[in-house]
Amino acid sequence: MVSHSHSVSPSGLRLTKSKPRYLFRIDEIGKTPSASHTYDSSGHHGIPAFEAGAVRSVGGGVSGQWWQCDGNQIRGNQQLPQGARPYNTYSVFYIGGFGFWVLKGDATNAETYRNSSTWQPLYFQHDPRREYSYLCNAEQHRTVDLRRRDQNWLRMLLPDIYYESAAEVNHPRCGGLKGELGIFLALIAFAIRPQELQARLPQMFTNGNWQVPGTFNHGRQSERGVVVYVWTSPPTTADELRAYELGYQTRYYY
Repeated sequence: MVSHSHSVSPSGLRLTKSKPRYLFRIDEIGKTPSASHTYDSSGHHGIPAFEAGAVRSVGGGVSGQWWQCDGNQIRGNQQLPQGARPYNTYSVFYIGGFGFWVLKGDATNAETYRNSSTWQPLYFQHDPRREYSYLCNAEQHRTVDLRRRDQNWLRMLLPDIYYESAAEVNHPRCGGLKGELGIFLALIAFAIRPQELQARLPQMFTNGNWQVPGTFNHGRQSERGVVVYVWTSPPTTADELRAYELGYQTRYYY
Protein backbone atom coordinates (compact mmCIF):
# COMPACT_ATOMS: atom_id res chain seq x y z
CA MET A 1 0.00 0.00 0.00
CA VAL A 2 1.22 3.50 -0.80
CA SER A 3 0.98 5.88 2.13
CA HIS A 4 0.30 9.56 1.57
CA SER A 5 1.66 12.59 3.40
CA HIS A 6 1.29 16.05 1.97
CA SER A 7 2.96 19.41 1.46
CA VAL A 8 2.22 22.42 -0.74
CA SER A 9 3.98 23.31 -4.00
CA PRO A 10 5.25 26.82 -4.86
CA SER A 11 2.07 27.41 -6.88
CA GLY A 12 -0.18 26.25 -4.05
CA LEU A 13 -0.92 22.76 -5.40
CA ARG A 14 -1.31 20.06 -2.78
CA LEU A 15 1.53 17.53 -3.08
CA THR A 16 1.89 13.91 -2.07
CA LYS A 17 5.35 12.70 -1.05
CA SER A 18 4.70 9.36 -2.75
CA LYS A 19 4.10 8.89 -6.47
CA PRO A 20 0.42 9.58 -7.27
CA ARG A 21 -2.16 6.98 -8.16
CA TYR A 22 -4.00 7.31 -11.45
CA LEU A 23 -5.89 5.28 -14.03
CA PHE A 24 -5.41 5.33 -17.76
CA ARG A 25 -6.51 3.70 -20.99
CA ILE A 26 -4.70 3.63 -24.34
CA ASP A 27 -6.92 2.96 -27.37
CA GLU A 28 -5.56 2.53 -30.90
CA ILE A 29 -7.09 4.94 -33.42
CA GLY A 30 -6.70 5.60 -37.13
CA LYS A 31 -7.80 8.00 -39.82
CA THR A 32 -11.13 7.26 -41.47
CA PRO A 33 -10.42 6.28 -45.12
CA SER A 34 -13.05 8.70 -46.43
CA ALA A 35 -11.74 11.66 -44.39
CA SER A 36 -10.24 14.71 -46.09
CA HIS A 37 -6.53 14.66 -46.91
CA THR A 38 -4.65 17.38 -45.07
CA TYR A 39 -1.13 18.80 -45.26
CA ASP A 40 0.98 20.93 -42.97
CA SER A 41 2.71 24.16 -44.04
CA SER A 42 5.74 22.16 -45.24
CA GLY A 43 3.62 19.88 -47.39
CA HIS A 44 3.70 16.84 -45.11
CA HIS A 45 0.70 14.64 -45.82
CA GLY A 46 -0.93 12.77 -43.01
CA ILE A 47 -2.32 15.21 -40.47
CA PRO A 48 -5.76 13.95 -39.40
CA ALA A 49 -8.49 16.31 -40.57
CA PHE A 50 -9.95 18.47 -37.81
CA GLU A 51 -13.54 17.36 -38.32
CA ALA A 52 -15.96 14.96 -36.69
CA GLY A 53 -15.68 11.48 -38.15
CA ALA A 54 -12.11 11.95 -39.43
CA VAL A 55 -10.70 9.56 -36.83
CA ARG A 56 -12.04 6.18 -35.75
CA SER A 57 -11.24 3.50 -33.20
CA VAL A 58 -9.39 0.60 -34.83
CA GLY A 59 -8.94 -1.81 -31.93
CA GLY A 60 -5.85 -3.85 -31.27
CA GLY A 61 -3.07 -3.18 -28.80
CA VAL A 62 -4.63 -2.74 -25.36
CA SER A 63 -7.72 -0.85 -26.58
CA GLY A 64 -10.49 -0.81 -23.99
CA GLN A 65 -8.21 -1.98 -21.16
CA TRP A 66 -7.98 0.18 -18.05
CA TRP A 67 -4.68 0.30 -16.19
CA GLN A 68 -3.90 1.52 -12.70
CA CYS A 69 -0.63 3.06 -11.60
CA ASP A 70 -0.57 2.74 -7.80
CA GLY A 71 2.61 4.80 -7.42
CA ASN A 72 4.78 1.69 -7.41
CA GLN A 73 3.71 -0.37 -10.41
CA ILE A 74 1.24 -0.57 -13.30
CA ARG A 75 -1.32 -3.34 -13.46
CA GLY A 76 -4.47 -4.07 -15.41
CA ASN A 77 -7.71 -2.89 -13.84
CA GLN A 78 -11.07 -4.49 -14.63
CA GLN A 79 -13.16 -1.41 -13.89
CA LEU A 80 -12.89 2.15 -12.67
CA PRO A 81 -12.98 2.34 -8.86
CA GLN A 82 -15.57 4.39 -7.01
CA GLY A 83 -14.58 8.04 -6.81
CA ALA A 84 -12.42 8.00 -9.97
CA ARG A 85 -12.82 11.15 -12.08
CA PRO A 86 -11.71 12.17 -15.61
CA TYR A 87 -8.45 14.12 -15.51
CA ASN A 88 -7.43 14.69 -19.13
CA THR A 89 -7.50 13.10 -22.58
CA TYR A 90 -5.07 13.44 -25.47
CA SER A 91 -5.06 12.01 -28.99
CA VAL A 92 -1.67 11.59 -30.67
CA PHE A 93 -0.67 10.49 -34.19
CA TYR A 94 2.78 9.64 -35.47
CA ILE A 95 3.49 10.66 -39.08
CA GLY A 96 6.70 9.38 -40.65
CA GLY A 97 8.99 12.17 -41.83
CA PHE A 98 7.32 14.69 -39.52
CA GLY A 99 6.82 13.38 -36.00
CA PHE A 100 3.89 13.62 -33.59
CA TRP A 101 0.61 15.51 -33.92
CA VAL A 102 -1.34 16.15 -30.72
CA LEU A 103 -5.00 16.99 -30.06
CA LYS A 104 -6.33 17.76 -26.60
CA GLY A 105 -9.39 15.53 -26.29
CA ASP A 106 -10.70 12.32 -27.84
CA ALA A 107 -10.35 12.53 -31.63
CA THR A 108 -13.02 9.84 -32.08
CA ASN A 109 -15.62 11.93 -30.22
CA ALA A 110 -17.54 14.52 -32.28
CA GLU A 111 -17.87 16.73 -29.19
CA THR A 112 -14.09 17.26 -29.18
CA TYR A 113 -14.24 19.23 -32.43
CA ARG A 114 -16.69 21.71 -30.91
CA ASN A 115 -14.64 22.30 -27.78
CA SER A 116 -10.98 21.88 -28.73
CA SER A 117 -8.36 23.66 -30.79
CA THR A 118 -6.95 21.94 -33.86
CA TRP A 119 -4.17 19.37 -34.11
CA GLN A 120 -0.83 20.79 -32.99
CA PRO A 121 2.72 19.46 -33.36
CA LEU A 122 4.35 18.04 -30.24
CA TYR A 123 6.02 20.91 -28.40
CA PHE A 124 8.34 21.34 -25.44
CA GLN A 125 8.49 24.07 -22.85
CA HIS A 126 12.08 24.81 -21.81
CA ASP A 127 13.04 25.44 -18.20
CA PRO A 128 14.89 28.74 -17.59
CA ARG A 129 17.34 26.76 -15.40
CA ARG A 130 17.63 24.17 -18.22
CA GLU A 131 16.88 21.26 -15.89
CA TYR A 132 14.04 19.77 -17.94
CA SER A 133 11.86 19.90 -21.03
CA TYR A 134 8.06 19.87 -20.58
CA LEU A 135 5.83 17.93 -23.00
CA CYS A 136 2.87 19.93 -24.29
CA ASN A 137 0.90 20.84 -27.42
CA ALA A 138 1.18 24.62 -27.29
CA GLU A 139 4.63 26.20 -27.01
CA GLN A 140 7.41 27.50 -29.23
CA HIS A 141 10.04 24.75 -29.05
CA ARG A 142 9.94 21.69 -31.30
CA THR A 143 12.88 19.94 -29.63
CA VAL A 144 14.06 19.18 -26.12
CA ASP A 145 16.33 21.82 -24.61
CA LEU A 146 19.34 19.70 -23.65
CA ARG A 147 20.42 16.07 -23.90
CA ARG A 148 22.95 13.76 -22.29
CA ARG A 149 24.67 10.72 -23.76
CA ASP A 150 23.34 8.46 -21.00
CA GLN A 151 19.66 9.22 -21.75
CA ASN A 152 18.53 5.97 -23.37
CA TRP A 153 14.94 6.98 -22.59
CA LEU A 154 15.27 9.88 -25.04
CA ARG A 155 16.05 7.53 -27.91
CA MET A 156 13.28 5.19 -26.77
CA LEU A 157 10.52 7.82 -26.61
CA LEU A 158 11.35 10.15 -29.49
CA PRO A 159 12.63 10.13 -33.08
CA ASP A 160 15.98 11.91 -33.38
CA ILE A 161 14.38 15.01 -34.93
CA TYR A 162 13.31 15.95 -31.39
CA TYR A 163 16.78 15.84 -29.81
CA GLU A 164 19.49 15.67 -32.49
CA SER A 165 19.98 19.46 -32.58
CA ALA A 166 19.82 19.90 -28.78
CA ALA A 167 23.03 20.86 -27.02
CA GLU A 168 24.76 17.96 -25.28
CA VAL A 169 25.69 18.33 -21.60
CA ASN A 170 27.13 16.08 -18.90
CA HIS A 171 25.49 17.52 -15.78
CA PRO A 172 23.01 14.97 -14.31
CA ARG A 173 20.62 17.72 -13.19
CA CYS A 174 20.08 18.90 -16.76
CA GLY A 175 17.89 17.50 -19.51
CA GLY A 176 15.10 15.76 -17.58
CA LEU A 177 11.54 15.24 -18.81
CA LYS A 178 8.16 16.17 -17.39
CA GLY A 179 4.88 17.36 -18.88
CA GLU A 180 1.30 16.49 -19.73
CA LEU A 181 0.68 12.96 -18.46
CA GLY A 182 -1.62 11.98 -21.33
CA ILE A 183 1.02 12.97 -23.91
CA PHE A 184 3.76 11.18 -21.98
CA LEU A 185 1.72 7.95 -21.81
CA ALA A 186 1.09 8.21 -25.55
CA LEU A 187 4.85 8.38 -26.14
CA ILE A 188 5.28 5.31 -23.93
CA ALA A 189 2.71 3.53 -26.11
CA PHE A 190 4.52 4.56 -29.29
CA ALA A 191 7.75 3.13 -27.86
CA ILE A 192 6.11 -0.32 -27.94
CA ARG A 193 4.57 -2.30 -30.79
CA PRO A 194 0.78 -2.53 -30.35
CA GLN A 195 0.82 -6.33 -30.10
CA GLU A 196 3.42 -6.15 -27.30
CA LEU A 197 1.71 -3.52 -25.12
CA GLN A 198 -0.16 -6.02 -22.94
CA ALA A 199 3.05 -7.69 -21.80
CA ARG A 200 5.45 -4.75 -21.84
CA LEU A 201 3.41 -1.86 -20.45
CA PRO A 202 3.65 -3.12 -16.82
CA GLN A 203 7.43 -3.44 -17.26
CA MET A 204 7.75 0.25 -18.08
CA PHE A 205 6.98 1.41 -14.52
CA THR A 206 8.34 -0.63 -11.62
CA ASN A 207 9.44 0.20 -8.08
CA GLY A 208 7.97 3.68 -8.48
CA ASN A 209 10.13 4.65 -11.46
CA TRP A 210 9.79 4.78 -15.24
CA GLN A 211 12.13 2.25 -16.80
CA VAL A 212 14.05 1.81 -20.03
CA PRO A 213 14.26 -1.81 -21.23
CA GLY A 214 17.67 -3.11 -22.26
CA THR A 215 16.49 -3.55 -25.83
CA PHE A 216 13.41 -2.13 -27.50
CA ASN A 217 11.75 -2.13 -30.89
CA HIS A 218 9.62 0.99 -31.06
CA GLY A 219 6.05 1.03 -32.35
CA ARG A 220 6.25 4.28 -34.32
CA GLN A 221 4.44 3.17 -37.45
CA SER A 222 3.46 6.07 -39.72
CA GLU A 223 -0.20 7.07 -39.23
CA ARG A 224 -0.55 5.01 -36.07
CA GLY A 225 -2.65 6.89 -33.53
CA VAL A 226 -3.64 6.48 -29.89
CA VAL A 227 -6.07 8.22 -27.60
CA VAL A 228 -5.08 8.27 -23.93
CA TYR A 229 -7.66 8.75 -21.18
CA VAL A 230 -6.30 9.66 -17.73
CA TRP A 231 -8.48 9.50 -14.61
CA THR A 232 -7.75 10.25 -10.98
CA SER A 233 -7.61 7.27 -8.62
CA PRO A 234 -8.55 7.96 -4.99
CA PRO A 235 -7.03 9.09 -2.72
CA THR A 236 -4.91 11.01 -5.27
CA THR A 237 -6.53 14.29 -6.32
CA ALA A 238 -6.40 16.23 -9.58
CA ASP A 239 -4.14 18.80 -7.89
CA GLU A 240 -1.67 16.06 -6.97
CA LEU A 241 -1.66 14.76 -10.53
CA ARG A 242 -1.03 18.28 -11.79
CA ALA A 243 1.89 18.64 -9.38
CA TYR A 244 3.25 15.33 -10.71
CA GLU A 245 3.08 16.64 -14.30
CA LEU A 246 4.84 19.83 -13.24
CA GLY A 247 7.59 17.76 -11.64
CA TYR A 248 7.61 19.44 -8.25
CA GLN A 249 9.00 16.36 -6.50
CA THR A 250 9.98 14.01 -9.31
CA ARG A 251 10.35 13.76 -13.09
CA TYR A 252 9.34 11.05 -15.53
CA TYR A 253 12.96 10.64 -16.58
CA TYR A 254 16.20 12.36 -15.60
